[in-house]
Order: sequence, then structure tokens, then C-alpha cells
Amino acid sequence: MRTTLVLDEQLFRRAKREASAAGTTLSEMVNAALRHYLLGQRQPKLERTKFSMPVFGQSQSLHHTPEEIASLRDDGR
Repeated sequence: MRTTLVLDEQLFRRAKREASAAGTTLSEMVNAALRHYLLGQRQPKLERTKFSMPVFGQSQSLHHTPEEIASLRDDGR
């Protein structure tokens, strides 16, 4: 079916480039995107539950500076 869409110019240009790079047409790309969006809306939403990690013994900091990471890497760990 043919129709007319009004697209943002930057979005159109990027989509055109992406379609060309993927070896497909803009129409095929728009169809795939709409299909993905519409089918994705009908899938049940997963309920997110809070996750907590049990820790035993003394806790250690898991946050390291880039310098600490580089030092560990250089020490062969």
C-alpha cells in the first residue's frame, strides 16, 4: 500500500543512510521498524523486582579508579 509520511529531515536522511548501508530500502526499514514497535507494544511488560546481593564477611569496595584498574592490569591480575 502506498502512503505519504511527513518525516523530520534529519531522521529521513539518517534512515536513508542506514537503509543503504544495510542493503535495503527505506520502505523496508520503515515497515520493519513499525512492525517491531507495534508487536513490542503487545508483549506483556515484565515486572521488575528489586534485586539484592547477599554479602558474607567483610564487604569490599567494588568501585575502582581508572588508575587502580590499570595498576591491576599491569600487575598481571
